[in-house]
Amino acid sequence: MLILRRCFVSSQSLVTFVMRYSLFGLMAGMVSACAPALRPAGPPVAQTVLSETAFQASDGSELPLQSWGDLEEPDAVILALHGMGDYANAFMEFGDQVGPTGIAVYAFDQRGFGRTSSRPFWAGAASMVNDASDALALLRARYPDKPIYLMGNSMGGAVAIVTAATRPHLMDGVILVAPAVWNRDMMPWYQTAPLSILSHSLPWLPLSGQGLDIWPSDNIDMLRRLARDRYMMSAVRIDLVDGVADLMDLANKRASDMTVRTLLLSGVQDQVIPPDAVAALDAELAGLALPGYHRCLYETGYHMLLRDLNGPAVIDDIRRWVTQSDTAENYSCGGS
Repeated sequence: MLILRRCFVSSQSLVTFVMRYSLFGLMAGMVSACAPALRPAGPPVAQTVLSETAFQASDGSELPLQSWGDLEEPDAVILALHGMGDYANAFMEFGDQVGPTGIAVYAFDQRGFGRTSSRPFWAGAASMVNDASDALALLRARYPDKPIYLMGNSMGGAVAIVTAATRPHLMDGVILVAPAVWNRDMMPWYQTAPLSILSHSLPWLPLSGQGLDIWPSDNIDMLRRLARDRYMMSAVRIDLVDGVADLMDLANKRASDMTVRTLLLSGVQDQVIPPDAVAALDAELAGLALPGYHRCLYETGYHMLLRDLNGPAVIDDIRRWVTQSDTAENYSCGGS
């Protein structure tokens, strides 16, 4: 997610923003009609490859790649998916901390974000899930005897849920960090209707969330650093926001199909994804009797759990869960 207090874009804050301009959207829809602009993956014409700096997807797209840790003989491997407006560098703190402990971390810029050529257009859930699946398959081939985990942060958490529900054979477990699971059924109609209208009448409309008093983290130095990062997105198209809302809807529908070992982490202070939405996901996952399922709830945690001031403790909780070889019946969240 974007990382500024007053210029912070999120599925929640932007829906609130859109609601304020619903009348304008209705009027615009009367005089103009445009379809949301998607930039999905093309046909599978290329071999998927993980190089040192890029993940080549099946359509030949080069998605910038970053990695941390021992990439030759790790004890475990994590593929990490970033949130909306962010890019692979979102996992720098995470990779720097767990890399020396024997965990290899890979992260690529998802389509439409960061340094990708399709920025700033929404690729669609299917393309994003297929990219994650292809990257997992490559990691499984590279490390056939190592446990492979999929980790998703915020929007990446929604992608991870759908991927885990549909391709469980590609992973040994999934880690959901403040996942974006605020679906439309939980939103009032006066928020969802303007979003749908504007995404079809003014899909190109750039929104920054400026003026919304939302804190994504308590780590102010980190927020200032990210504000200067040119690969972060300070505004997004409204049809991209609508696409993320579709993705959240899909993640909520497919969560009940998950069967893999799962860790869910969220913060009480999260001002981006309502805690009630994550609590509903927790209740559903707990009812599935997933192997090794745990939820870590942090009293001082904000949305950006891995980069909060308490981030090192959260990261260590993930490290301990990953390195458990059994169903982790005795696991507890030490950073709570």
